[in-house]
Amino acid sequence: MTAPHSITDAQSRMGIVWAYRFDAAGVPGLIDRETVPGVAPEDGFVWLHLDLVHSRAKAWIAEQTWLPAGAEEMFISPESHQRLDHSADLVWGVSHDLIRDVAADSDLVGPLYWIVGERLLLTGRRDALQSIRLAADALNRGEAVEGPAGLFEQIIEHIVDDVTRAVVRLMDETDSVEDHILADRFDDAPARVGAVRRMAVRLHRQLGGLHLLFRRFAETHSGRKAPEEVKAAAARLLQRIDGPHSDVQSVQDRARLLQDEMTARTASQTNRQLYALSILTALFMPATFITGLFGINVKGLPWMEHDFGAFFVALACLCAALLTLVLLRRRGVIGG
Repeated sequence: MTAPHSITDAQSRMGIVWAYRFDAAGVPGLIDRETVPGVAPEDGFVWLHLDLVHSRAKAWIAEQTWLPAGAEEMFISPESHQRLDHSADLVWGVSHDLIRDVAADSDLVGPLYWIVGERLLLTGRRDALQSIRLAADALNRGEAVEGPAGLFEQIIEHIVDDVTRAVVRLMDETDSVEDHILADRFDDAPARVGAVRRMAVRLHRQLGGLHLLFRRFAETHSGRKAPEEVKAAAARLLQRIDGPHSDVQSVQDRARLLQDEMTARTASQTNRQLYALSILTALFMPATFITGLFGINVKGLPWMEHDFGAFFVALACLCAALLTLVLLRRRGVIGG
């Protein structure tokens, strides 16, 4: 891990989170914090990671005359949708990455801005991102990298790996919800299915965006030239993305089926309850009529003066309910 640095050093004043220089063999080394590195080393390459919340970092980007206007606008713009563009020497774009959370796995995403050149990888972010930290940790362990395109490929692989782990957690949650639904336990099933669908949609958008961008870039045959190393890396990343992209689509389909199954089972359960309530209402309706009739204070009602009048009324109610039950069974409303 890199040591905490003072906000008074040269790189911090420039909004540089860290800067690595790689020799011709791809062996990394942190550049001294008091040194503002150049973007065109004589041998090897450099990786500069910028904090785009820092106003000086945006100003530094605007000062780089070698940057195409589209790349400069992308870094400075607050827009965060995933995109990819290129010139003959550079490839730049925006990818979504998980925001780092030291307490637990985070489900929040933030934009990662990047520019890949022949001797330069330039990245920027507004929030601390997981894949960037993992890539830096690997470099701090001394892992060598072939070039800027290789380092960029590693960063995107970390993004894909994080998404893959999120998809695995989502599949486990889907299995658990499915078991509860099949066991007719709907206490928290609607909320859990909703959470699965929301997470699946987010992951599908993240992977789908990457898949679309890299497929268009890797398979383009237009007259515009592009760095071949980055193009080859995009083709390899496209294959890595295919697996989790298919898995998250499967989770989405399962979540929709579970929601339909839960809706059907809930409706069936409600219908059974309404059926039982309707039968009870039908059985007690004659008894209700009889008790209502004998509640009228008029002369001529039977058994008013009889010692067993209340017993006879109760018996009449019971007989009426039994008669209703027989009639319902004969008409097939109640199964035998």
